[in-house]
Amino acid sequence: MTPAALAALTASIGLMYVLGARIFASTRMGIVTVALFALTPLLWLQGRQAPASLEPLPFVVGWLLAAAHIQHDRAGWWPVAAGGCLGAGVYTSQAAVVMMPLYLVLTVAVMAHARAAPLRHVVLLAAAFFVVAAPFAVSLLRHPEGFRDTVNAYHLYDANRFSLRQGVREMASWVGLTARTEVYYDYFNPAFLFLTGRVLLFPLAVLLPVGIGHIVSSETVPIARLSIAGFVVAPFAASLTAQAPTPGRILFITPFAAIVSAYGMKRLLSWRPSFFAGSSPLVRSRRP
Repeated sequence: MTPAALAALTASIGLMYVLGARIFASTRMGIVTVALFALTPLLWLQGRQAPASLEPLPFVVGWLLAAAHIQHDRAGWWPVAAGGCLGAGVYTSQAAVVMMPLYLVLTVAVMAHARAAPLRHVVLLAAAFFVVAAPFAVSLLRHPEGFRDTVNAYHLYDANRFSLRQGVREMASWVGLTARTEVYYDYFNPAFLFLTGRVLLFPLAVLLPVGIGHIVSSETVPIARLSIAGFVVAPFAASLTAQAPTPGRILFITPFAAIVSAYGMKRLLSWRPSFFAGSSPLVRSRRP
């Protein structure tokens, strides 16, 4: 693992602990959250095979940590930090160029739907993103050949024959959408996620559904809903290639899977007292 990748992973792990402790208002649940994240097989697989792919993670976790604060009236600079993390993340990988703007849209949508953040915070969030990401956009406009090479490398469409408008139209055709939709759903195949030993821990096959159910039924905190949204869109950039699922291309799922699974763990632990309470009459009946 390169020093840059090790630093990115270390920063991500540290931020995940702070994020978990913030979300659940519990040091113990912070440890649970960071453990679920740090033990993810995909992180260590990519650290050996493609260490540069870990570089977007601190910016994703940093954005989530900042987003957990921006619903408050006295959020201070947290909206700017959230937008800045997403804007800086654009520079880390080609997949991040797609995912970071998508996370911005999700943040605005979740906050607006929950009416959880003042308008000025949402404006600061978006403004910070565009200011930080502006140099990248300018560079892209000045050097279109780099964009063309990326499109051809990932087989999105034939950039030597089609313009951007024509390429988008081809990708959005019935055949193009069908192929990409199939790839998207394949990324959520339980065998791919849990049984190969290269993506997520096997116990998350239980914790994730429980966590999703708990959040949908019981949690109104925006960061909980944002975690589910991030989990659902994780394969978006990877599915644009219409190629068979590859573990390294779904790395963005790791922090969201850990957070949602921590909610699942919280839910399972909440059942424990009722379980013991239900057994107590039996225990008492056996007393002399």
